[in-house]
Amino acid sequence: MELLQTSLIDGLAEGHLVRQWWERRLVCGSDMHPWPDRPDGDRLDSLREGAGQGRVDRHLLMEVLRGQYSDSDMELPSRLESLALGDARTVTTGHQLCLAMGPAFTVYKALTAIHLADWLENRWGTPVVPVFWLASEDHDFEEVSALWDGADWHRWTPEESGGPVGRMDAAGSAETLSRWGSGAGLTGDRMADILAAADGSLSDAMRRWIHGAIGPDRIVVLDGDDPRLKSSFSARMIREVREGVLFREVSRVNAVLESQGHSPQVHVRGTNLFHLGEGTRNRLVKEDDGWIAGSRSWESTEALLDNLAAEPQAFSPNALFRPVYQAFLLPDVAVVGGLAEVAYWLQLSGAFAAFGLRAPSLVPRDGARVSSAPWTILAGKLGVRTEDLGGTLEAWESRWMEGRDVPDVQPWRDAIDREAEGAMARFTAMDVTLEGSVEAARAKMVKLLDKLEGQGRRAVRRQQPEEIGELARLHAWLHPDGKPQERVANFHALSVAWTGKESLEEAVERAFIDGHDGKDWRPLLHDLLDGPC
Repeated sequence: MELLQTSLIDGLAEGHLVRQWWERRLVCGSDMHPWPDRPDGDRLDSLREGAGQGRVDRHLLMEVLRGQYSDSDMELPSRLESLALGDARTVTTGHQLCLAMGPAFTVYKALTAIHLADWLENRWGTPVVPVFWLASEDHDFEEVSALWDGADWHRWTPEESGGPVGRMDAAGSAETLSRWGSGAGLTGDRMADILAAADGSLSDAMRRWIHGAIGPDRIVVLDGDDPRLKSSFSARMIREVREGVLFREVSRVNAVLESQGHSPQVHVRGTNLFHLGEGTRNRLVKEDDGWIAGSRSWESTEALLDNLAAEPQAFSPNALFRPVYQAFLLPDVAVVGGLAEVAYWLQLSGAFAAFGLRAPSLVPRDGARVSSAPWTILAGKLGVRTEDLGGTLEAWESRWMEGRDVPDVQPWRDAIDREAEGAMARFTAMDVTLEGSVEAARAKMVKLLDKLEGQGRRAVRRQQPEEIGELARLHAWLHPDGKPQERVANFHALSVAWTGKESLEEAVERAFIDGHDGKDWRPLLHDLLDGPC
């Protein structure tokens, strides 16, 4: 098996927001807090000292985590007890509650957090615990309810949805999971474990799926949708209602980003809270002297704040406020996310300080592209090079065509250009107004040649339809549904298709460890190629 790594940062456009931040080319406004740190050793060392000091209620955190694992009918991860220690730090990642963990990049997020935490623990000699934060209060069910089996999507359509997805009953997903598993070739213990995990709330199921894929003791899973945790955070939610802290701070950063040509990743609102009802999650909106959230209303700000203080569990931070909530609860030195997540965490550069918090280092996650032996051998047969794997199908077909006997019309084009140059001189010598006519004639002849060349290429395609079909099948494996593999294909489905001597889990682990030398945590795309390419 061949393991290859390429830099994800180098693959971004020069003007990409995350690339500019990573390369320290993103300008910081004169009246704003500095951009969050990159994950290099010295900067992480400096973040270690202040992370969570005097703020994190470790007793409460342990109590909540023990309760959540008990409710999920699971044993406590062995790493959990380390969180009780005052010098323990965390590296956190997270995602929405997708069926069977959803796209493969969810696993890659977790592994990036695990290996960075392991490296920091060895560096410092004190506990560093990787944490997976369940984004259980999202209500965009459409994003989390589908699974790809390699050919088709399978969607779970529950009888009731609309509130926080983590509170939904996961048992209703069993039929969808079974159909998906059958299409993806999942059988035996792996499929049985996935189905057995679909019990209780979707948050409980996601916790089981994560540990099933990652291991029982390597990561700690936390659900922020807890009355005790929200009660501890209620003073910050009250400030958000009273002062609009996020709108003020994020708007300042957004102006700096926009001045450099970047559109903000997430829209900031006047108040960045939702109200949770029975099966509902509605945005909290100021209206005249009062407030509304769906059908619920409060006649004044004081009435709303009284309700928030009495029932903090009925309120939910939105996507921009959630990182502040997370940073308040955990002694984070680093947060692992995808490029879009890094982009909106950059918008929060001033918000953490405004809430009395220190921003953690931002770590763009590693990624992976998996090609088992049959696909790798096919790539070699079709002349698809490793460096071309991320390309479009059109680019693959064009390169494939270069090795075929397609009549070359370029000499004909060159001859037309030469003759057109001479004709231009002769005709314009007689009448300068004929210049446009000569150019139009040349363009018409070149267009006819382009058409003829296309006809020749299509003739070659018709003569070798099998190879063209194989190119399309290979591209669909690496780019299912027209997207990068890791954003569509499920890790369990990829594991079933993997044919290597070591398991895909072992191969990915080795790639993630070997790809970093312990000092350089730049995000990498790992190509796992089983067989020659």
